Amino acid sequence: MTKACRRPIGAASSAGRAIGLSLAALLLAAPGVVAAQGVSDPAVVARGKYLALAADCGACHTADASKPMAGGVAVPTPFGLIYAPNITPEKASGIGAWSDDDVVRAMHQGIGKQGENLYPAFPYEAFTLLSRDDVLAIKAYLFSLKPIHNIVPANDLSFPFNQRWILWGWKLFNFRDARFHPETGRSAQWNRGAYLVEALEHCGTCHTPRNITLGLERDRNLGGGAAGAWDAFNITPDKTGGIGAWSDSEVFQYLATGATPGKAWAAGPMAEAVQNSLSQIDPDDLHAIIAYLRTQRPIATDEMREPRFAFGKPATYEFGLRGTTGLTADARPVSGAELYSANCASCHGVAGTGSQDGYFPPLVHNSALGAERPNNLLLVILDGVHRRTPHEDAFMAGFSDLSDDQVISLANYLEQQFGNPDVHVSQAELDVARRGLGRVPTGLEVAAGLVLALPASLLIGLVLVWRRRARAWKATTWSRAEQ
Repeated sequence: MTKACRRPIGAASSAGRAIGLSLAALLLAAPGVVAAQGVSDPAVVARGKYLALAADCGACHTADASKPMAGGVAVPTPFGLIYAPNITPEKASGIGAWSDDDVVRAMHQGIGKQGENLYPAFPYEAFTLLSRDDVLAIKAYLFSLKPIHNIVPANDLSFPFNQRWILWGWKLFNFRDARFHPETGRSAQWNRGAYLVEALEHCGTCHTPRNITLGLERDRNLGGGAAGAWDAFNITPDKTGGIGAWSDSEVFQYLATGATPGKAWAAGPMAEAVQNSLSQIDPDDLHAIIAYLRTQRPIATDEMREPRFAFGKPATYEFGLRGTTGLTADARPVSGAELYSANCASCHGVAGTGSQDGYFPPLVHNSALGAERPNNLLLVILDGVHRRTPHEDAFMAGFSDLSDDQVISLANYLEQQFGNPDVHVSQAELDVARRGLGRVPTGLEVAAGLVLALPASLLIGLVLVWRRRARAWKATTWSRAEQ
């Protein structure tokens, strides 16, 4: 299945290490106050660049590598597509006309320049924790970029979710405007990791489950969520459902390279996070992330009876295929074993154990196949793997040209042979993967969410109108008194 091109892992160059350490030093040092509109202090810009890298801004805001931060990436949601905006300093289509306070309000409160609510596909639930200085350092970096005129497509959301005013109700139930404060009694490393995980890297945006209104379930923080149709797995210290059975060095290797043999290989949005952010930040920050994750409350994944990486056994199907008719010689149904032999075995090995040097990963003891749902496996089959880091490149072409029956047959074979035998792939699950938007809420769930959000939105709207009228009345009263 894998059509790969990968560079072997090697030590970073001394120049690369020096650049990374210098940026980290700028970030970790006392930042000072960023106050001036359009500040261009090189140290502040460099710190902002590192912060934007840690926040993985480019993943959503760069659709075309030749137009960095010019927006246009389609972010899938259960209700349609949201297009990430242009955040270059171009004034007409970007944020060039935004003041410091405009940018801070967007990051801290999820409110745009014109006072409109921003959709939480922009993770201001996490970015609200950032300090004002860090937000303005990011702004200084963005304003140092080349202005690019790029008008992104309009969002494609179904009614009533294309009405931004209902987000007032959503915020009432799901959002708290608050800054990060170091926890006393914890080490500097732990607090640094907390800031990275909860704010900059916004790990919970994908790795935390969501409630009926699509707000984060705070009591199950980092217990496993979704990114579009992809599952974002449990990263709490639970030994079965989470990463409790991983060593610190294994977690570090995964974050830095996207590949930990015997455990997992990053694909989809996680591969993007590794490529665009985690593989490029300072190793001390990765260790801080691990230190923080290790102290979180373990959350069990109810469906899991063994760790995801514990499943699978080498295949012996080839003996049964010898002497049979070729795949295209007749119209008989093609088995999953035959599809594996034709499409996957040349890279992953006849037995599914990969290559001895790890150049092609094994399917045995692979967490994508041991998951409780087949979402990620199906998406890897359809879309492939695309991951490039300073340490290695990994590429697997997708097999979206296979028919639905073939994909389902192949996926079921892979699950039964190399993965979780309790998983049985259905047409409905494949439809979700092909759509790429994740599970669409039922009508009952949508109705329940609106029952909660709409009255709250109306109440907040009435309060805002009352406050506006009260201010106008006071202004009129004062004006008359002065006369």
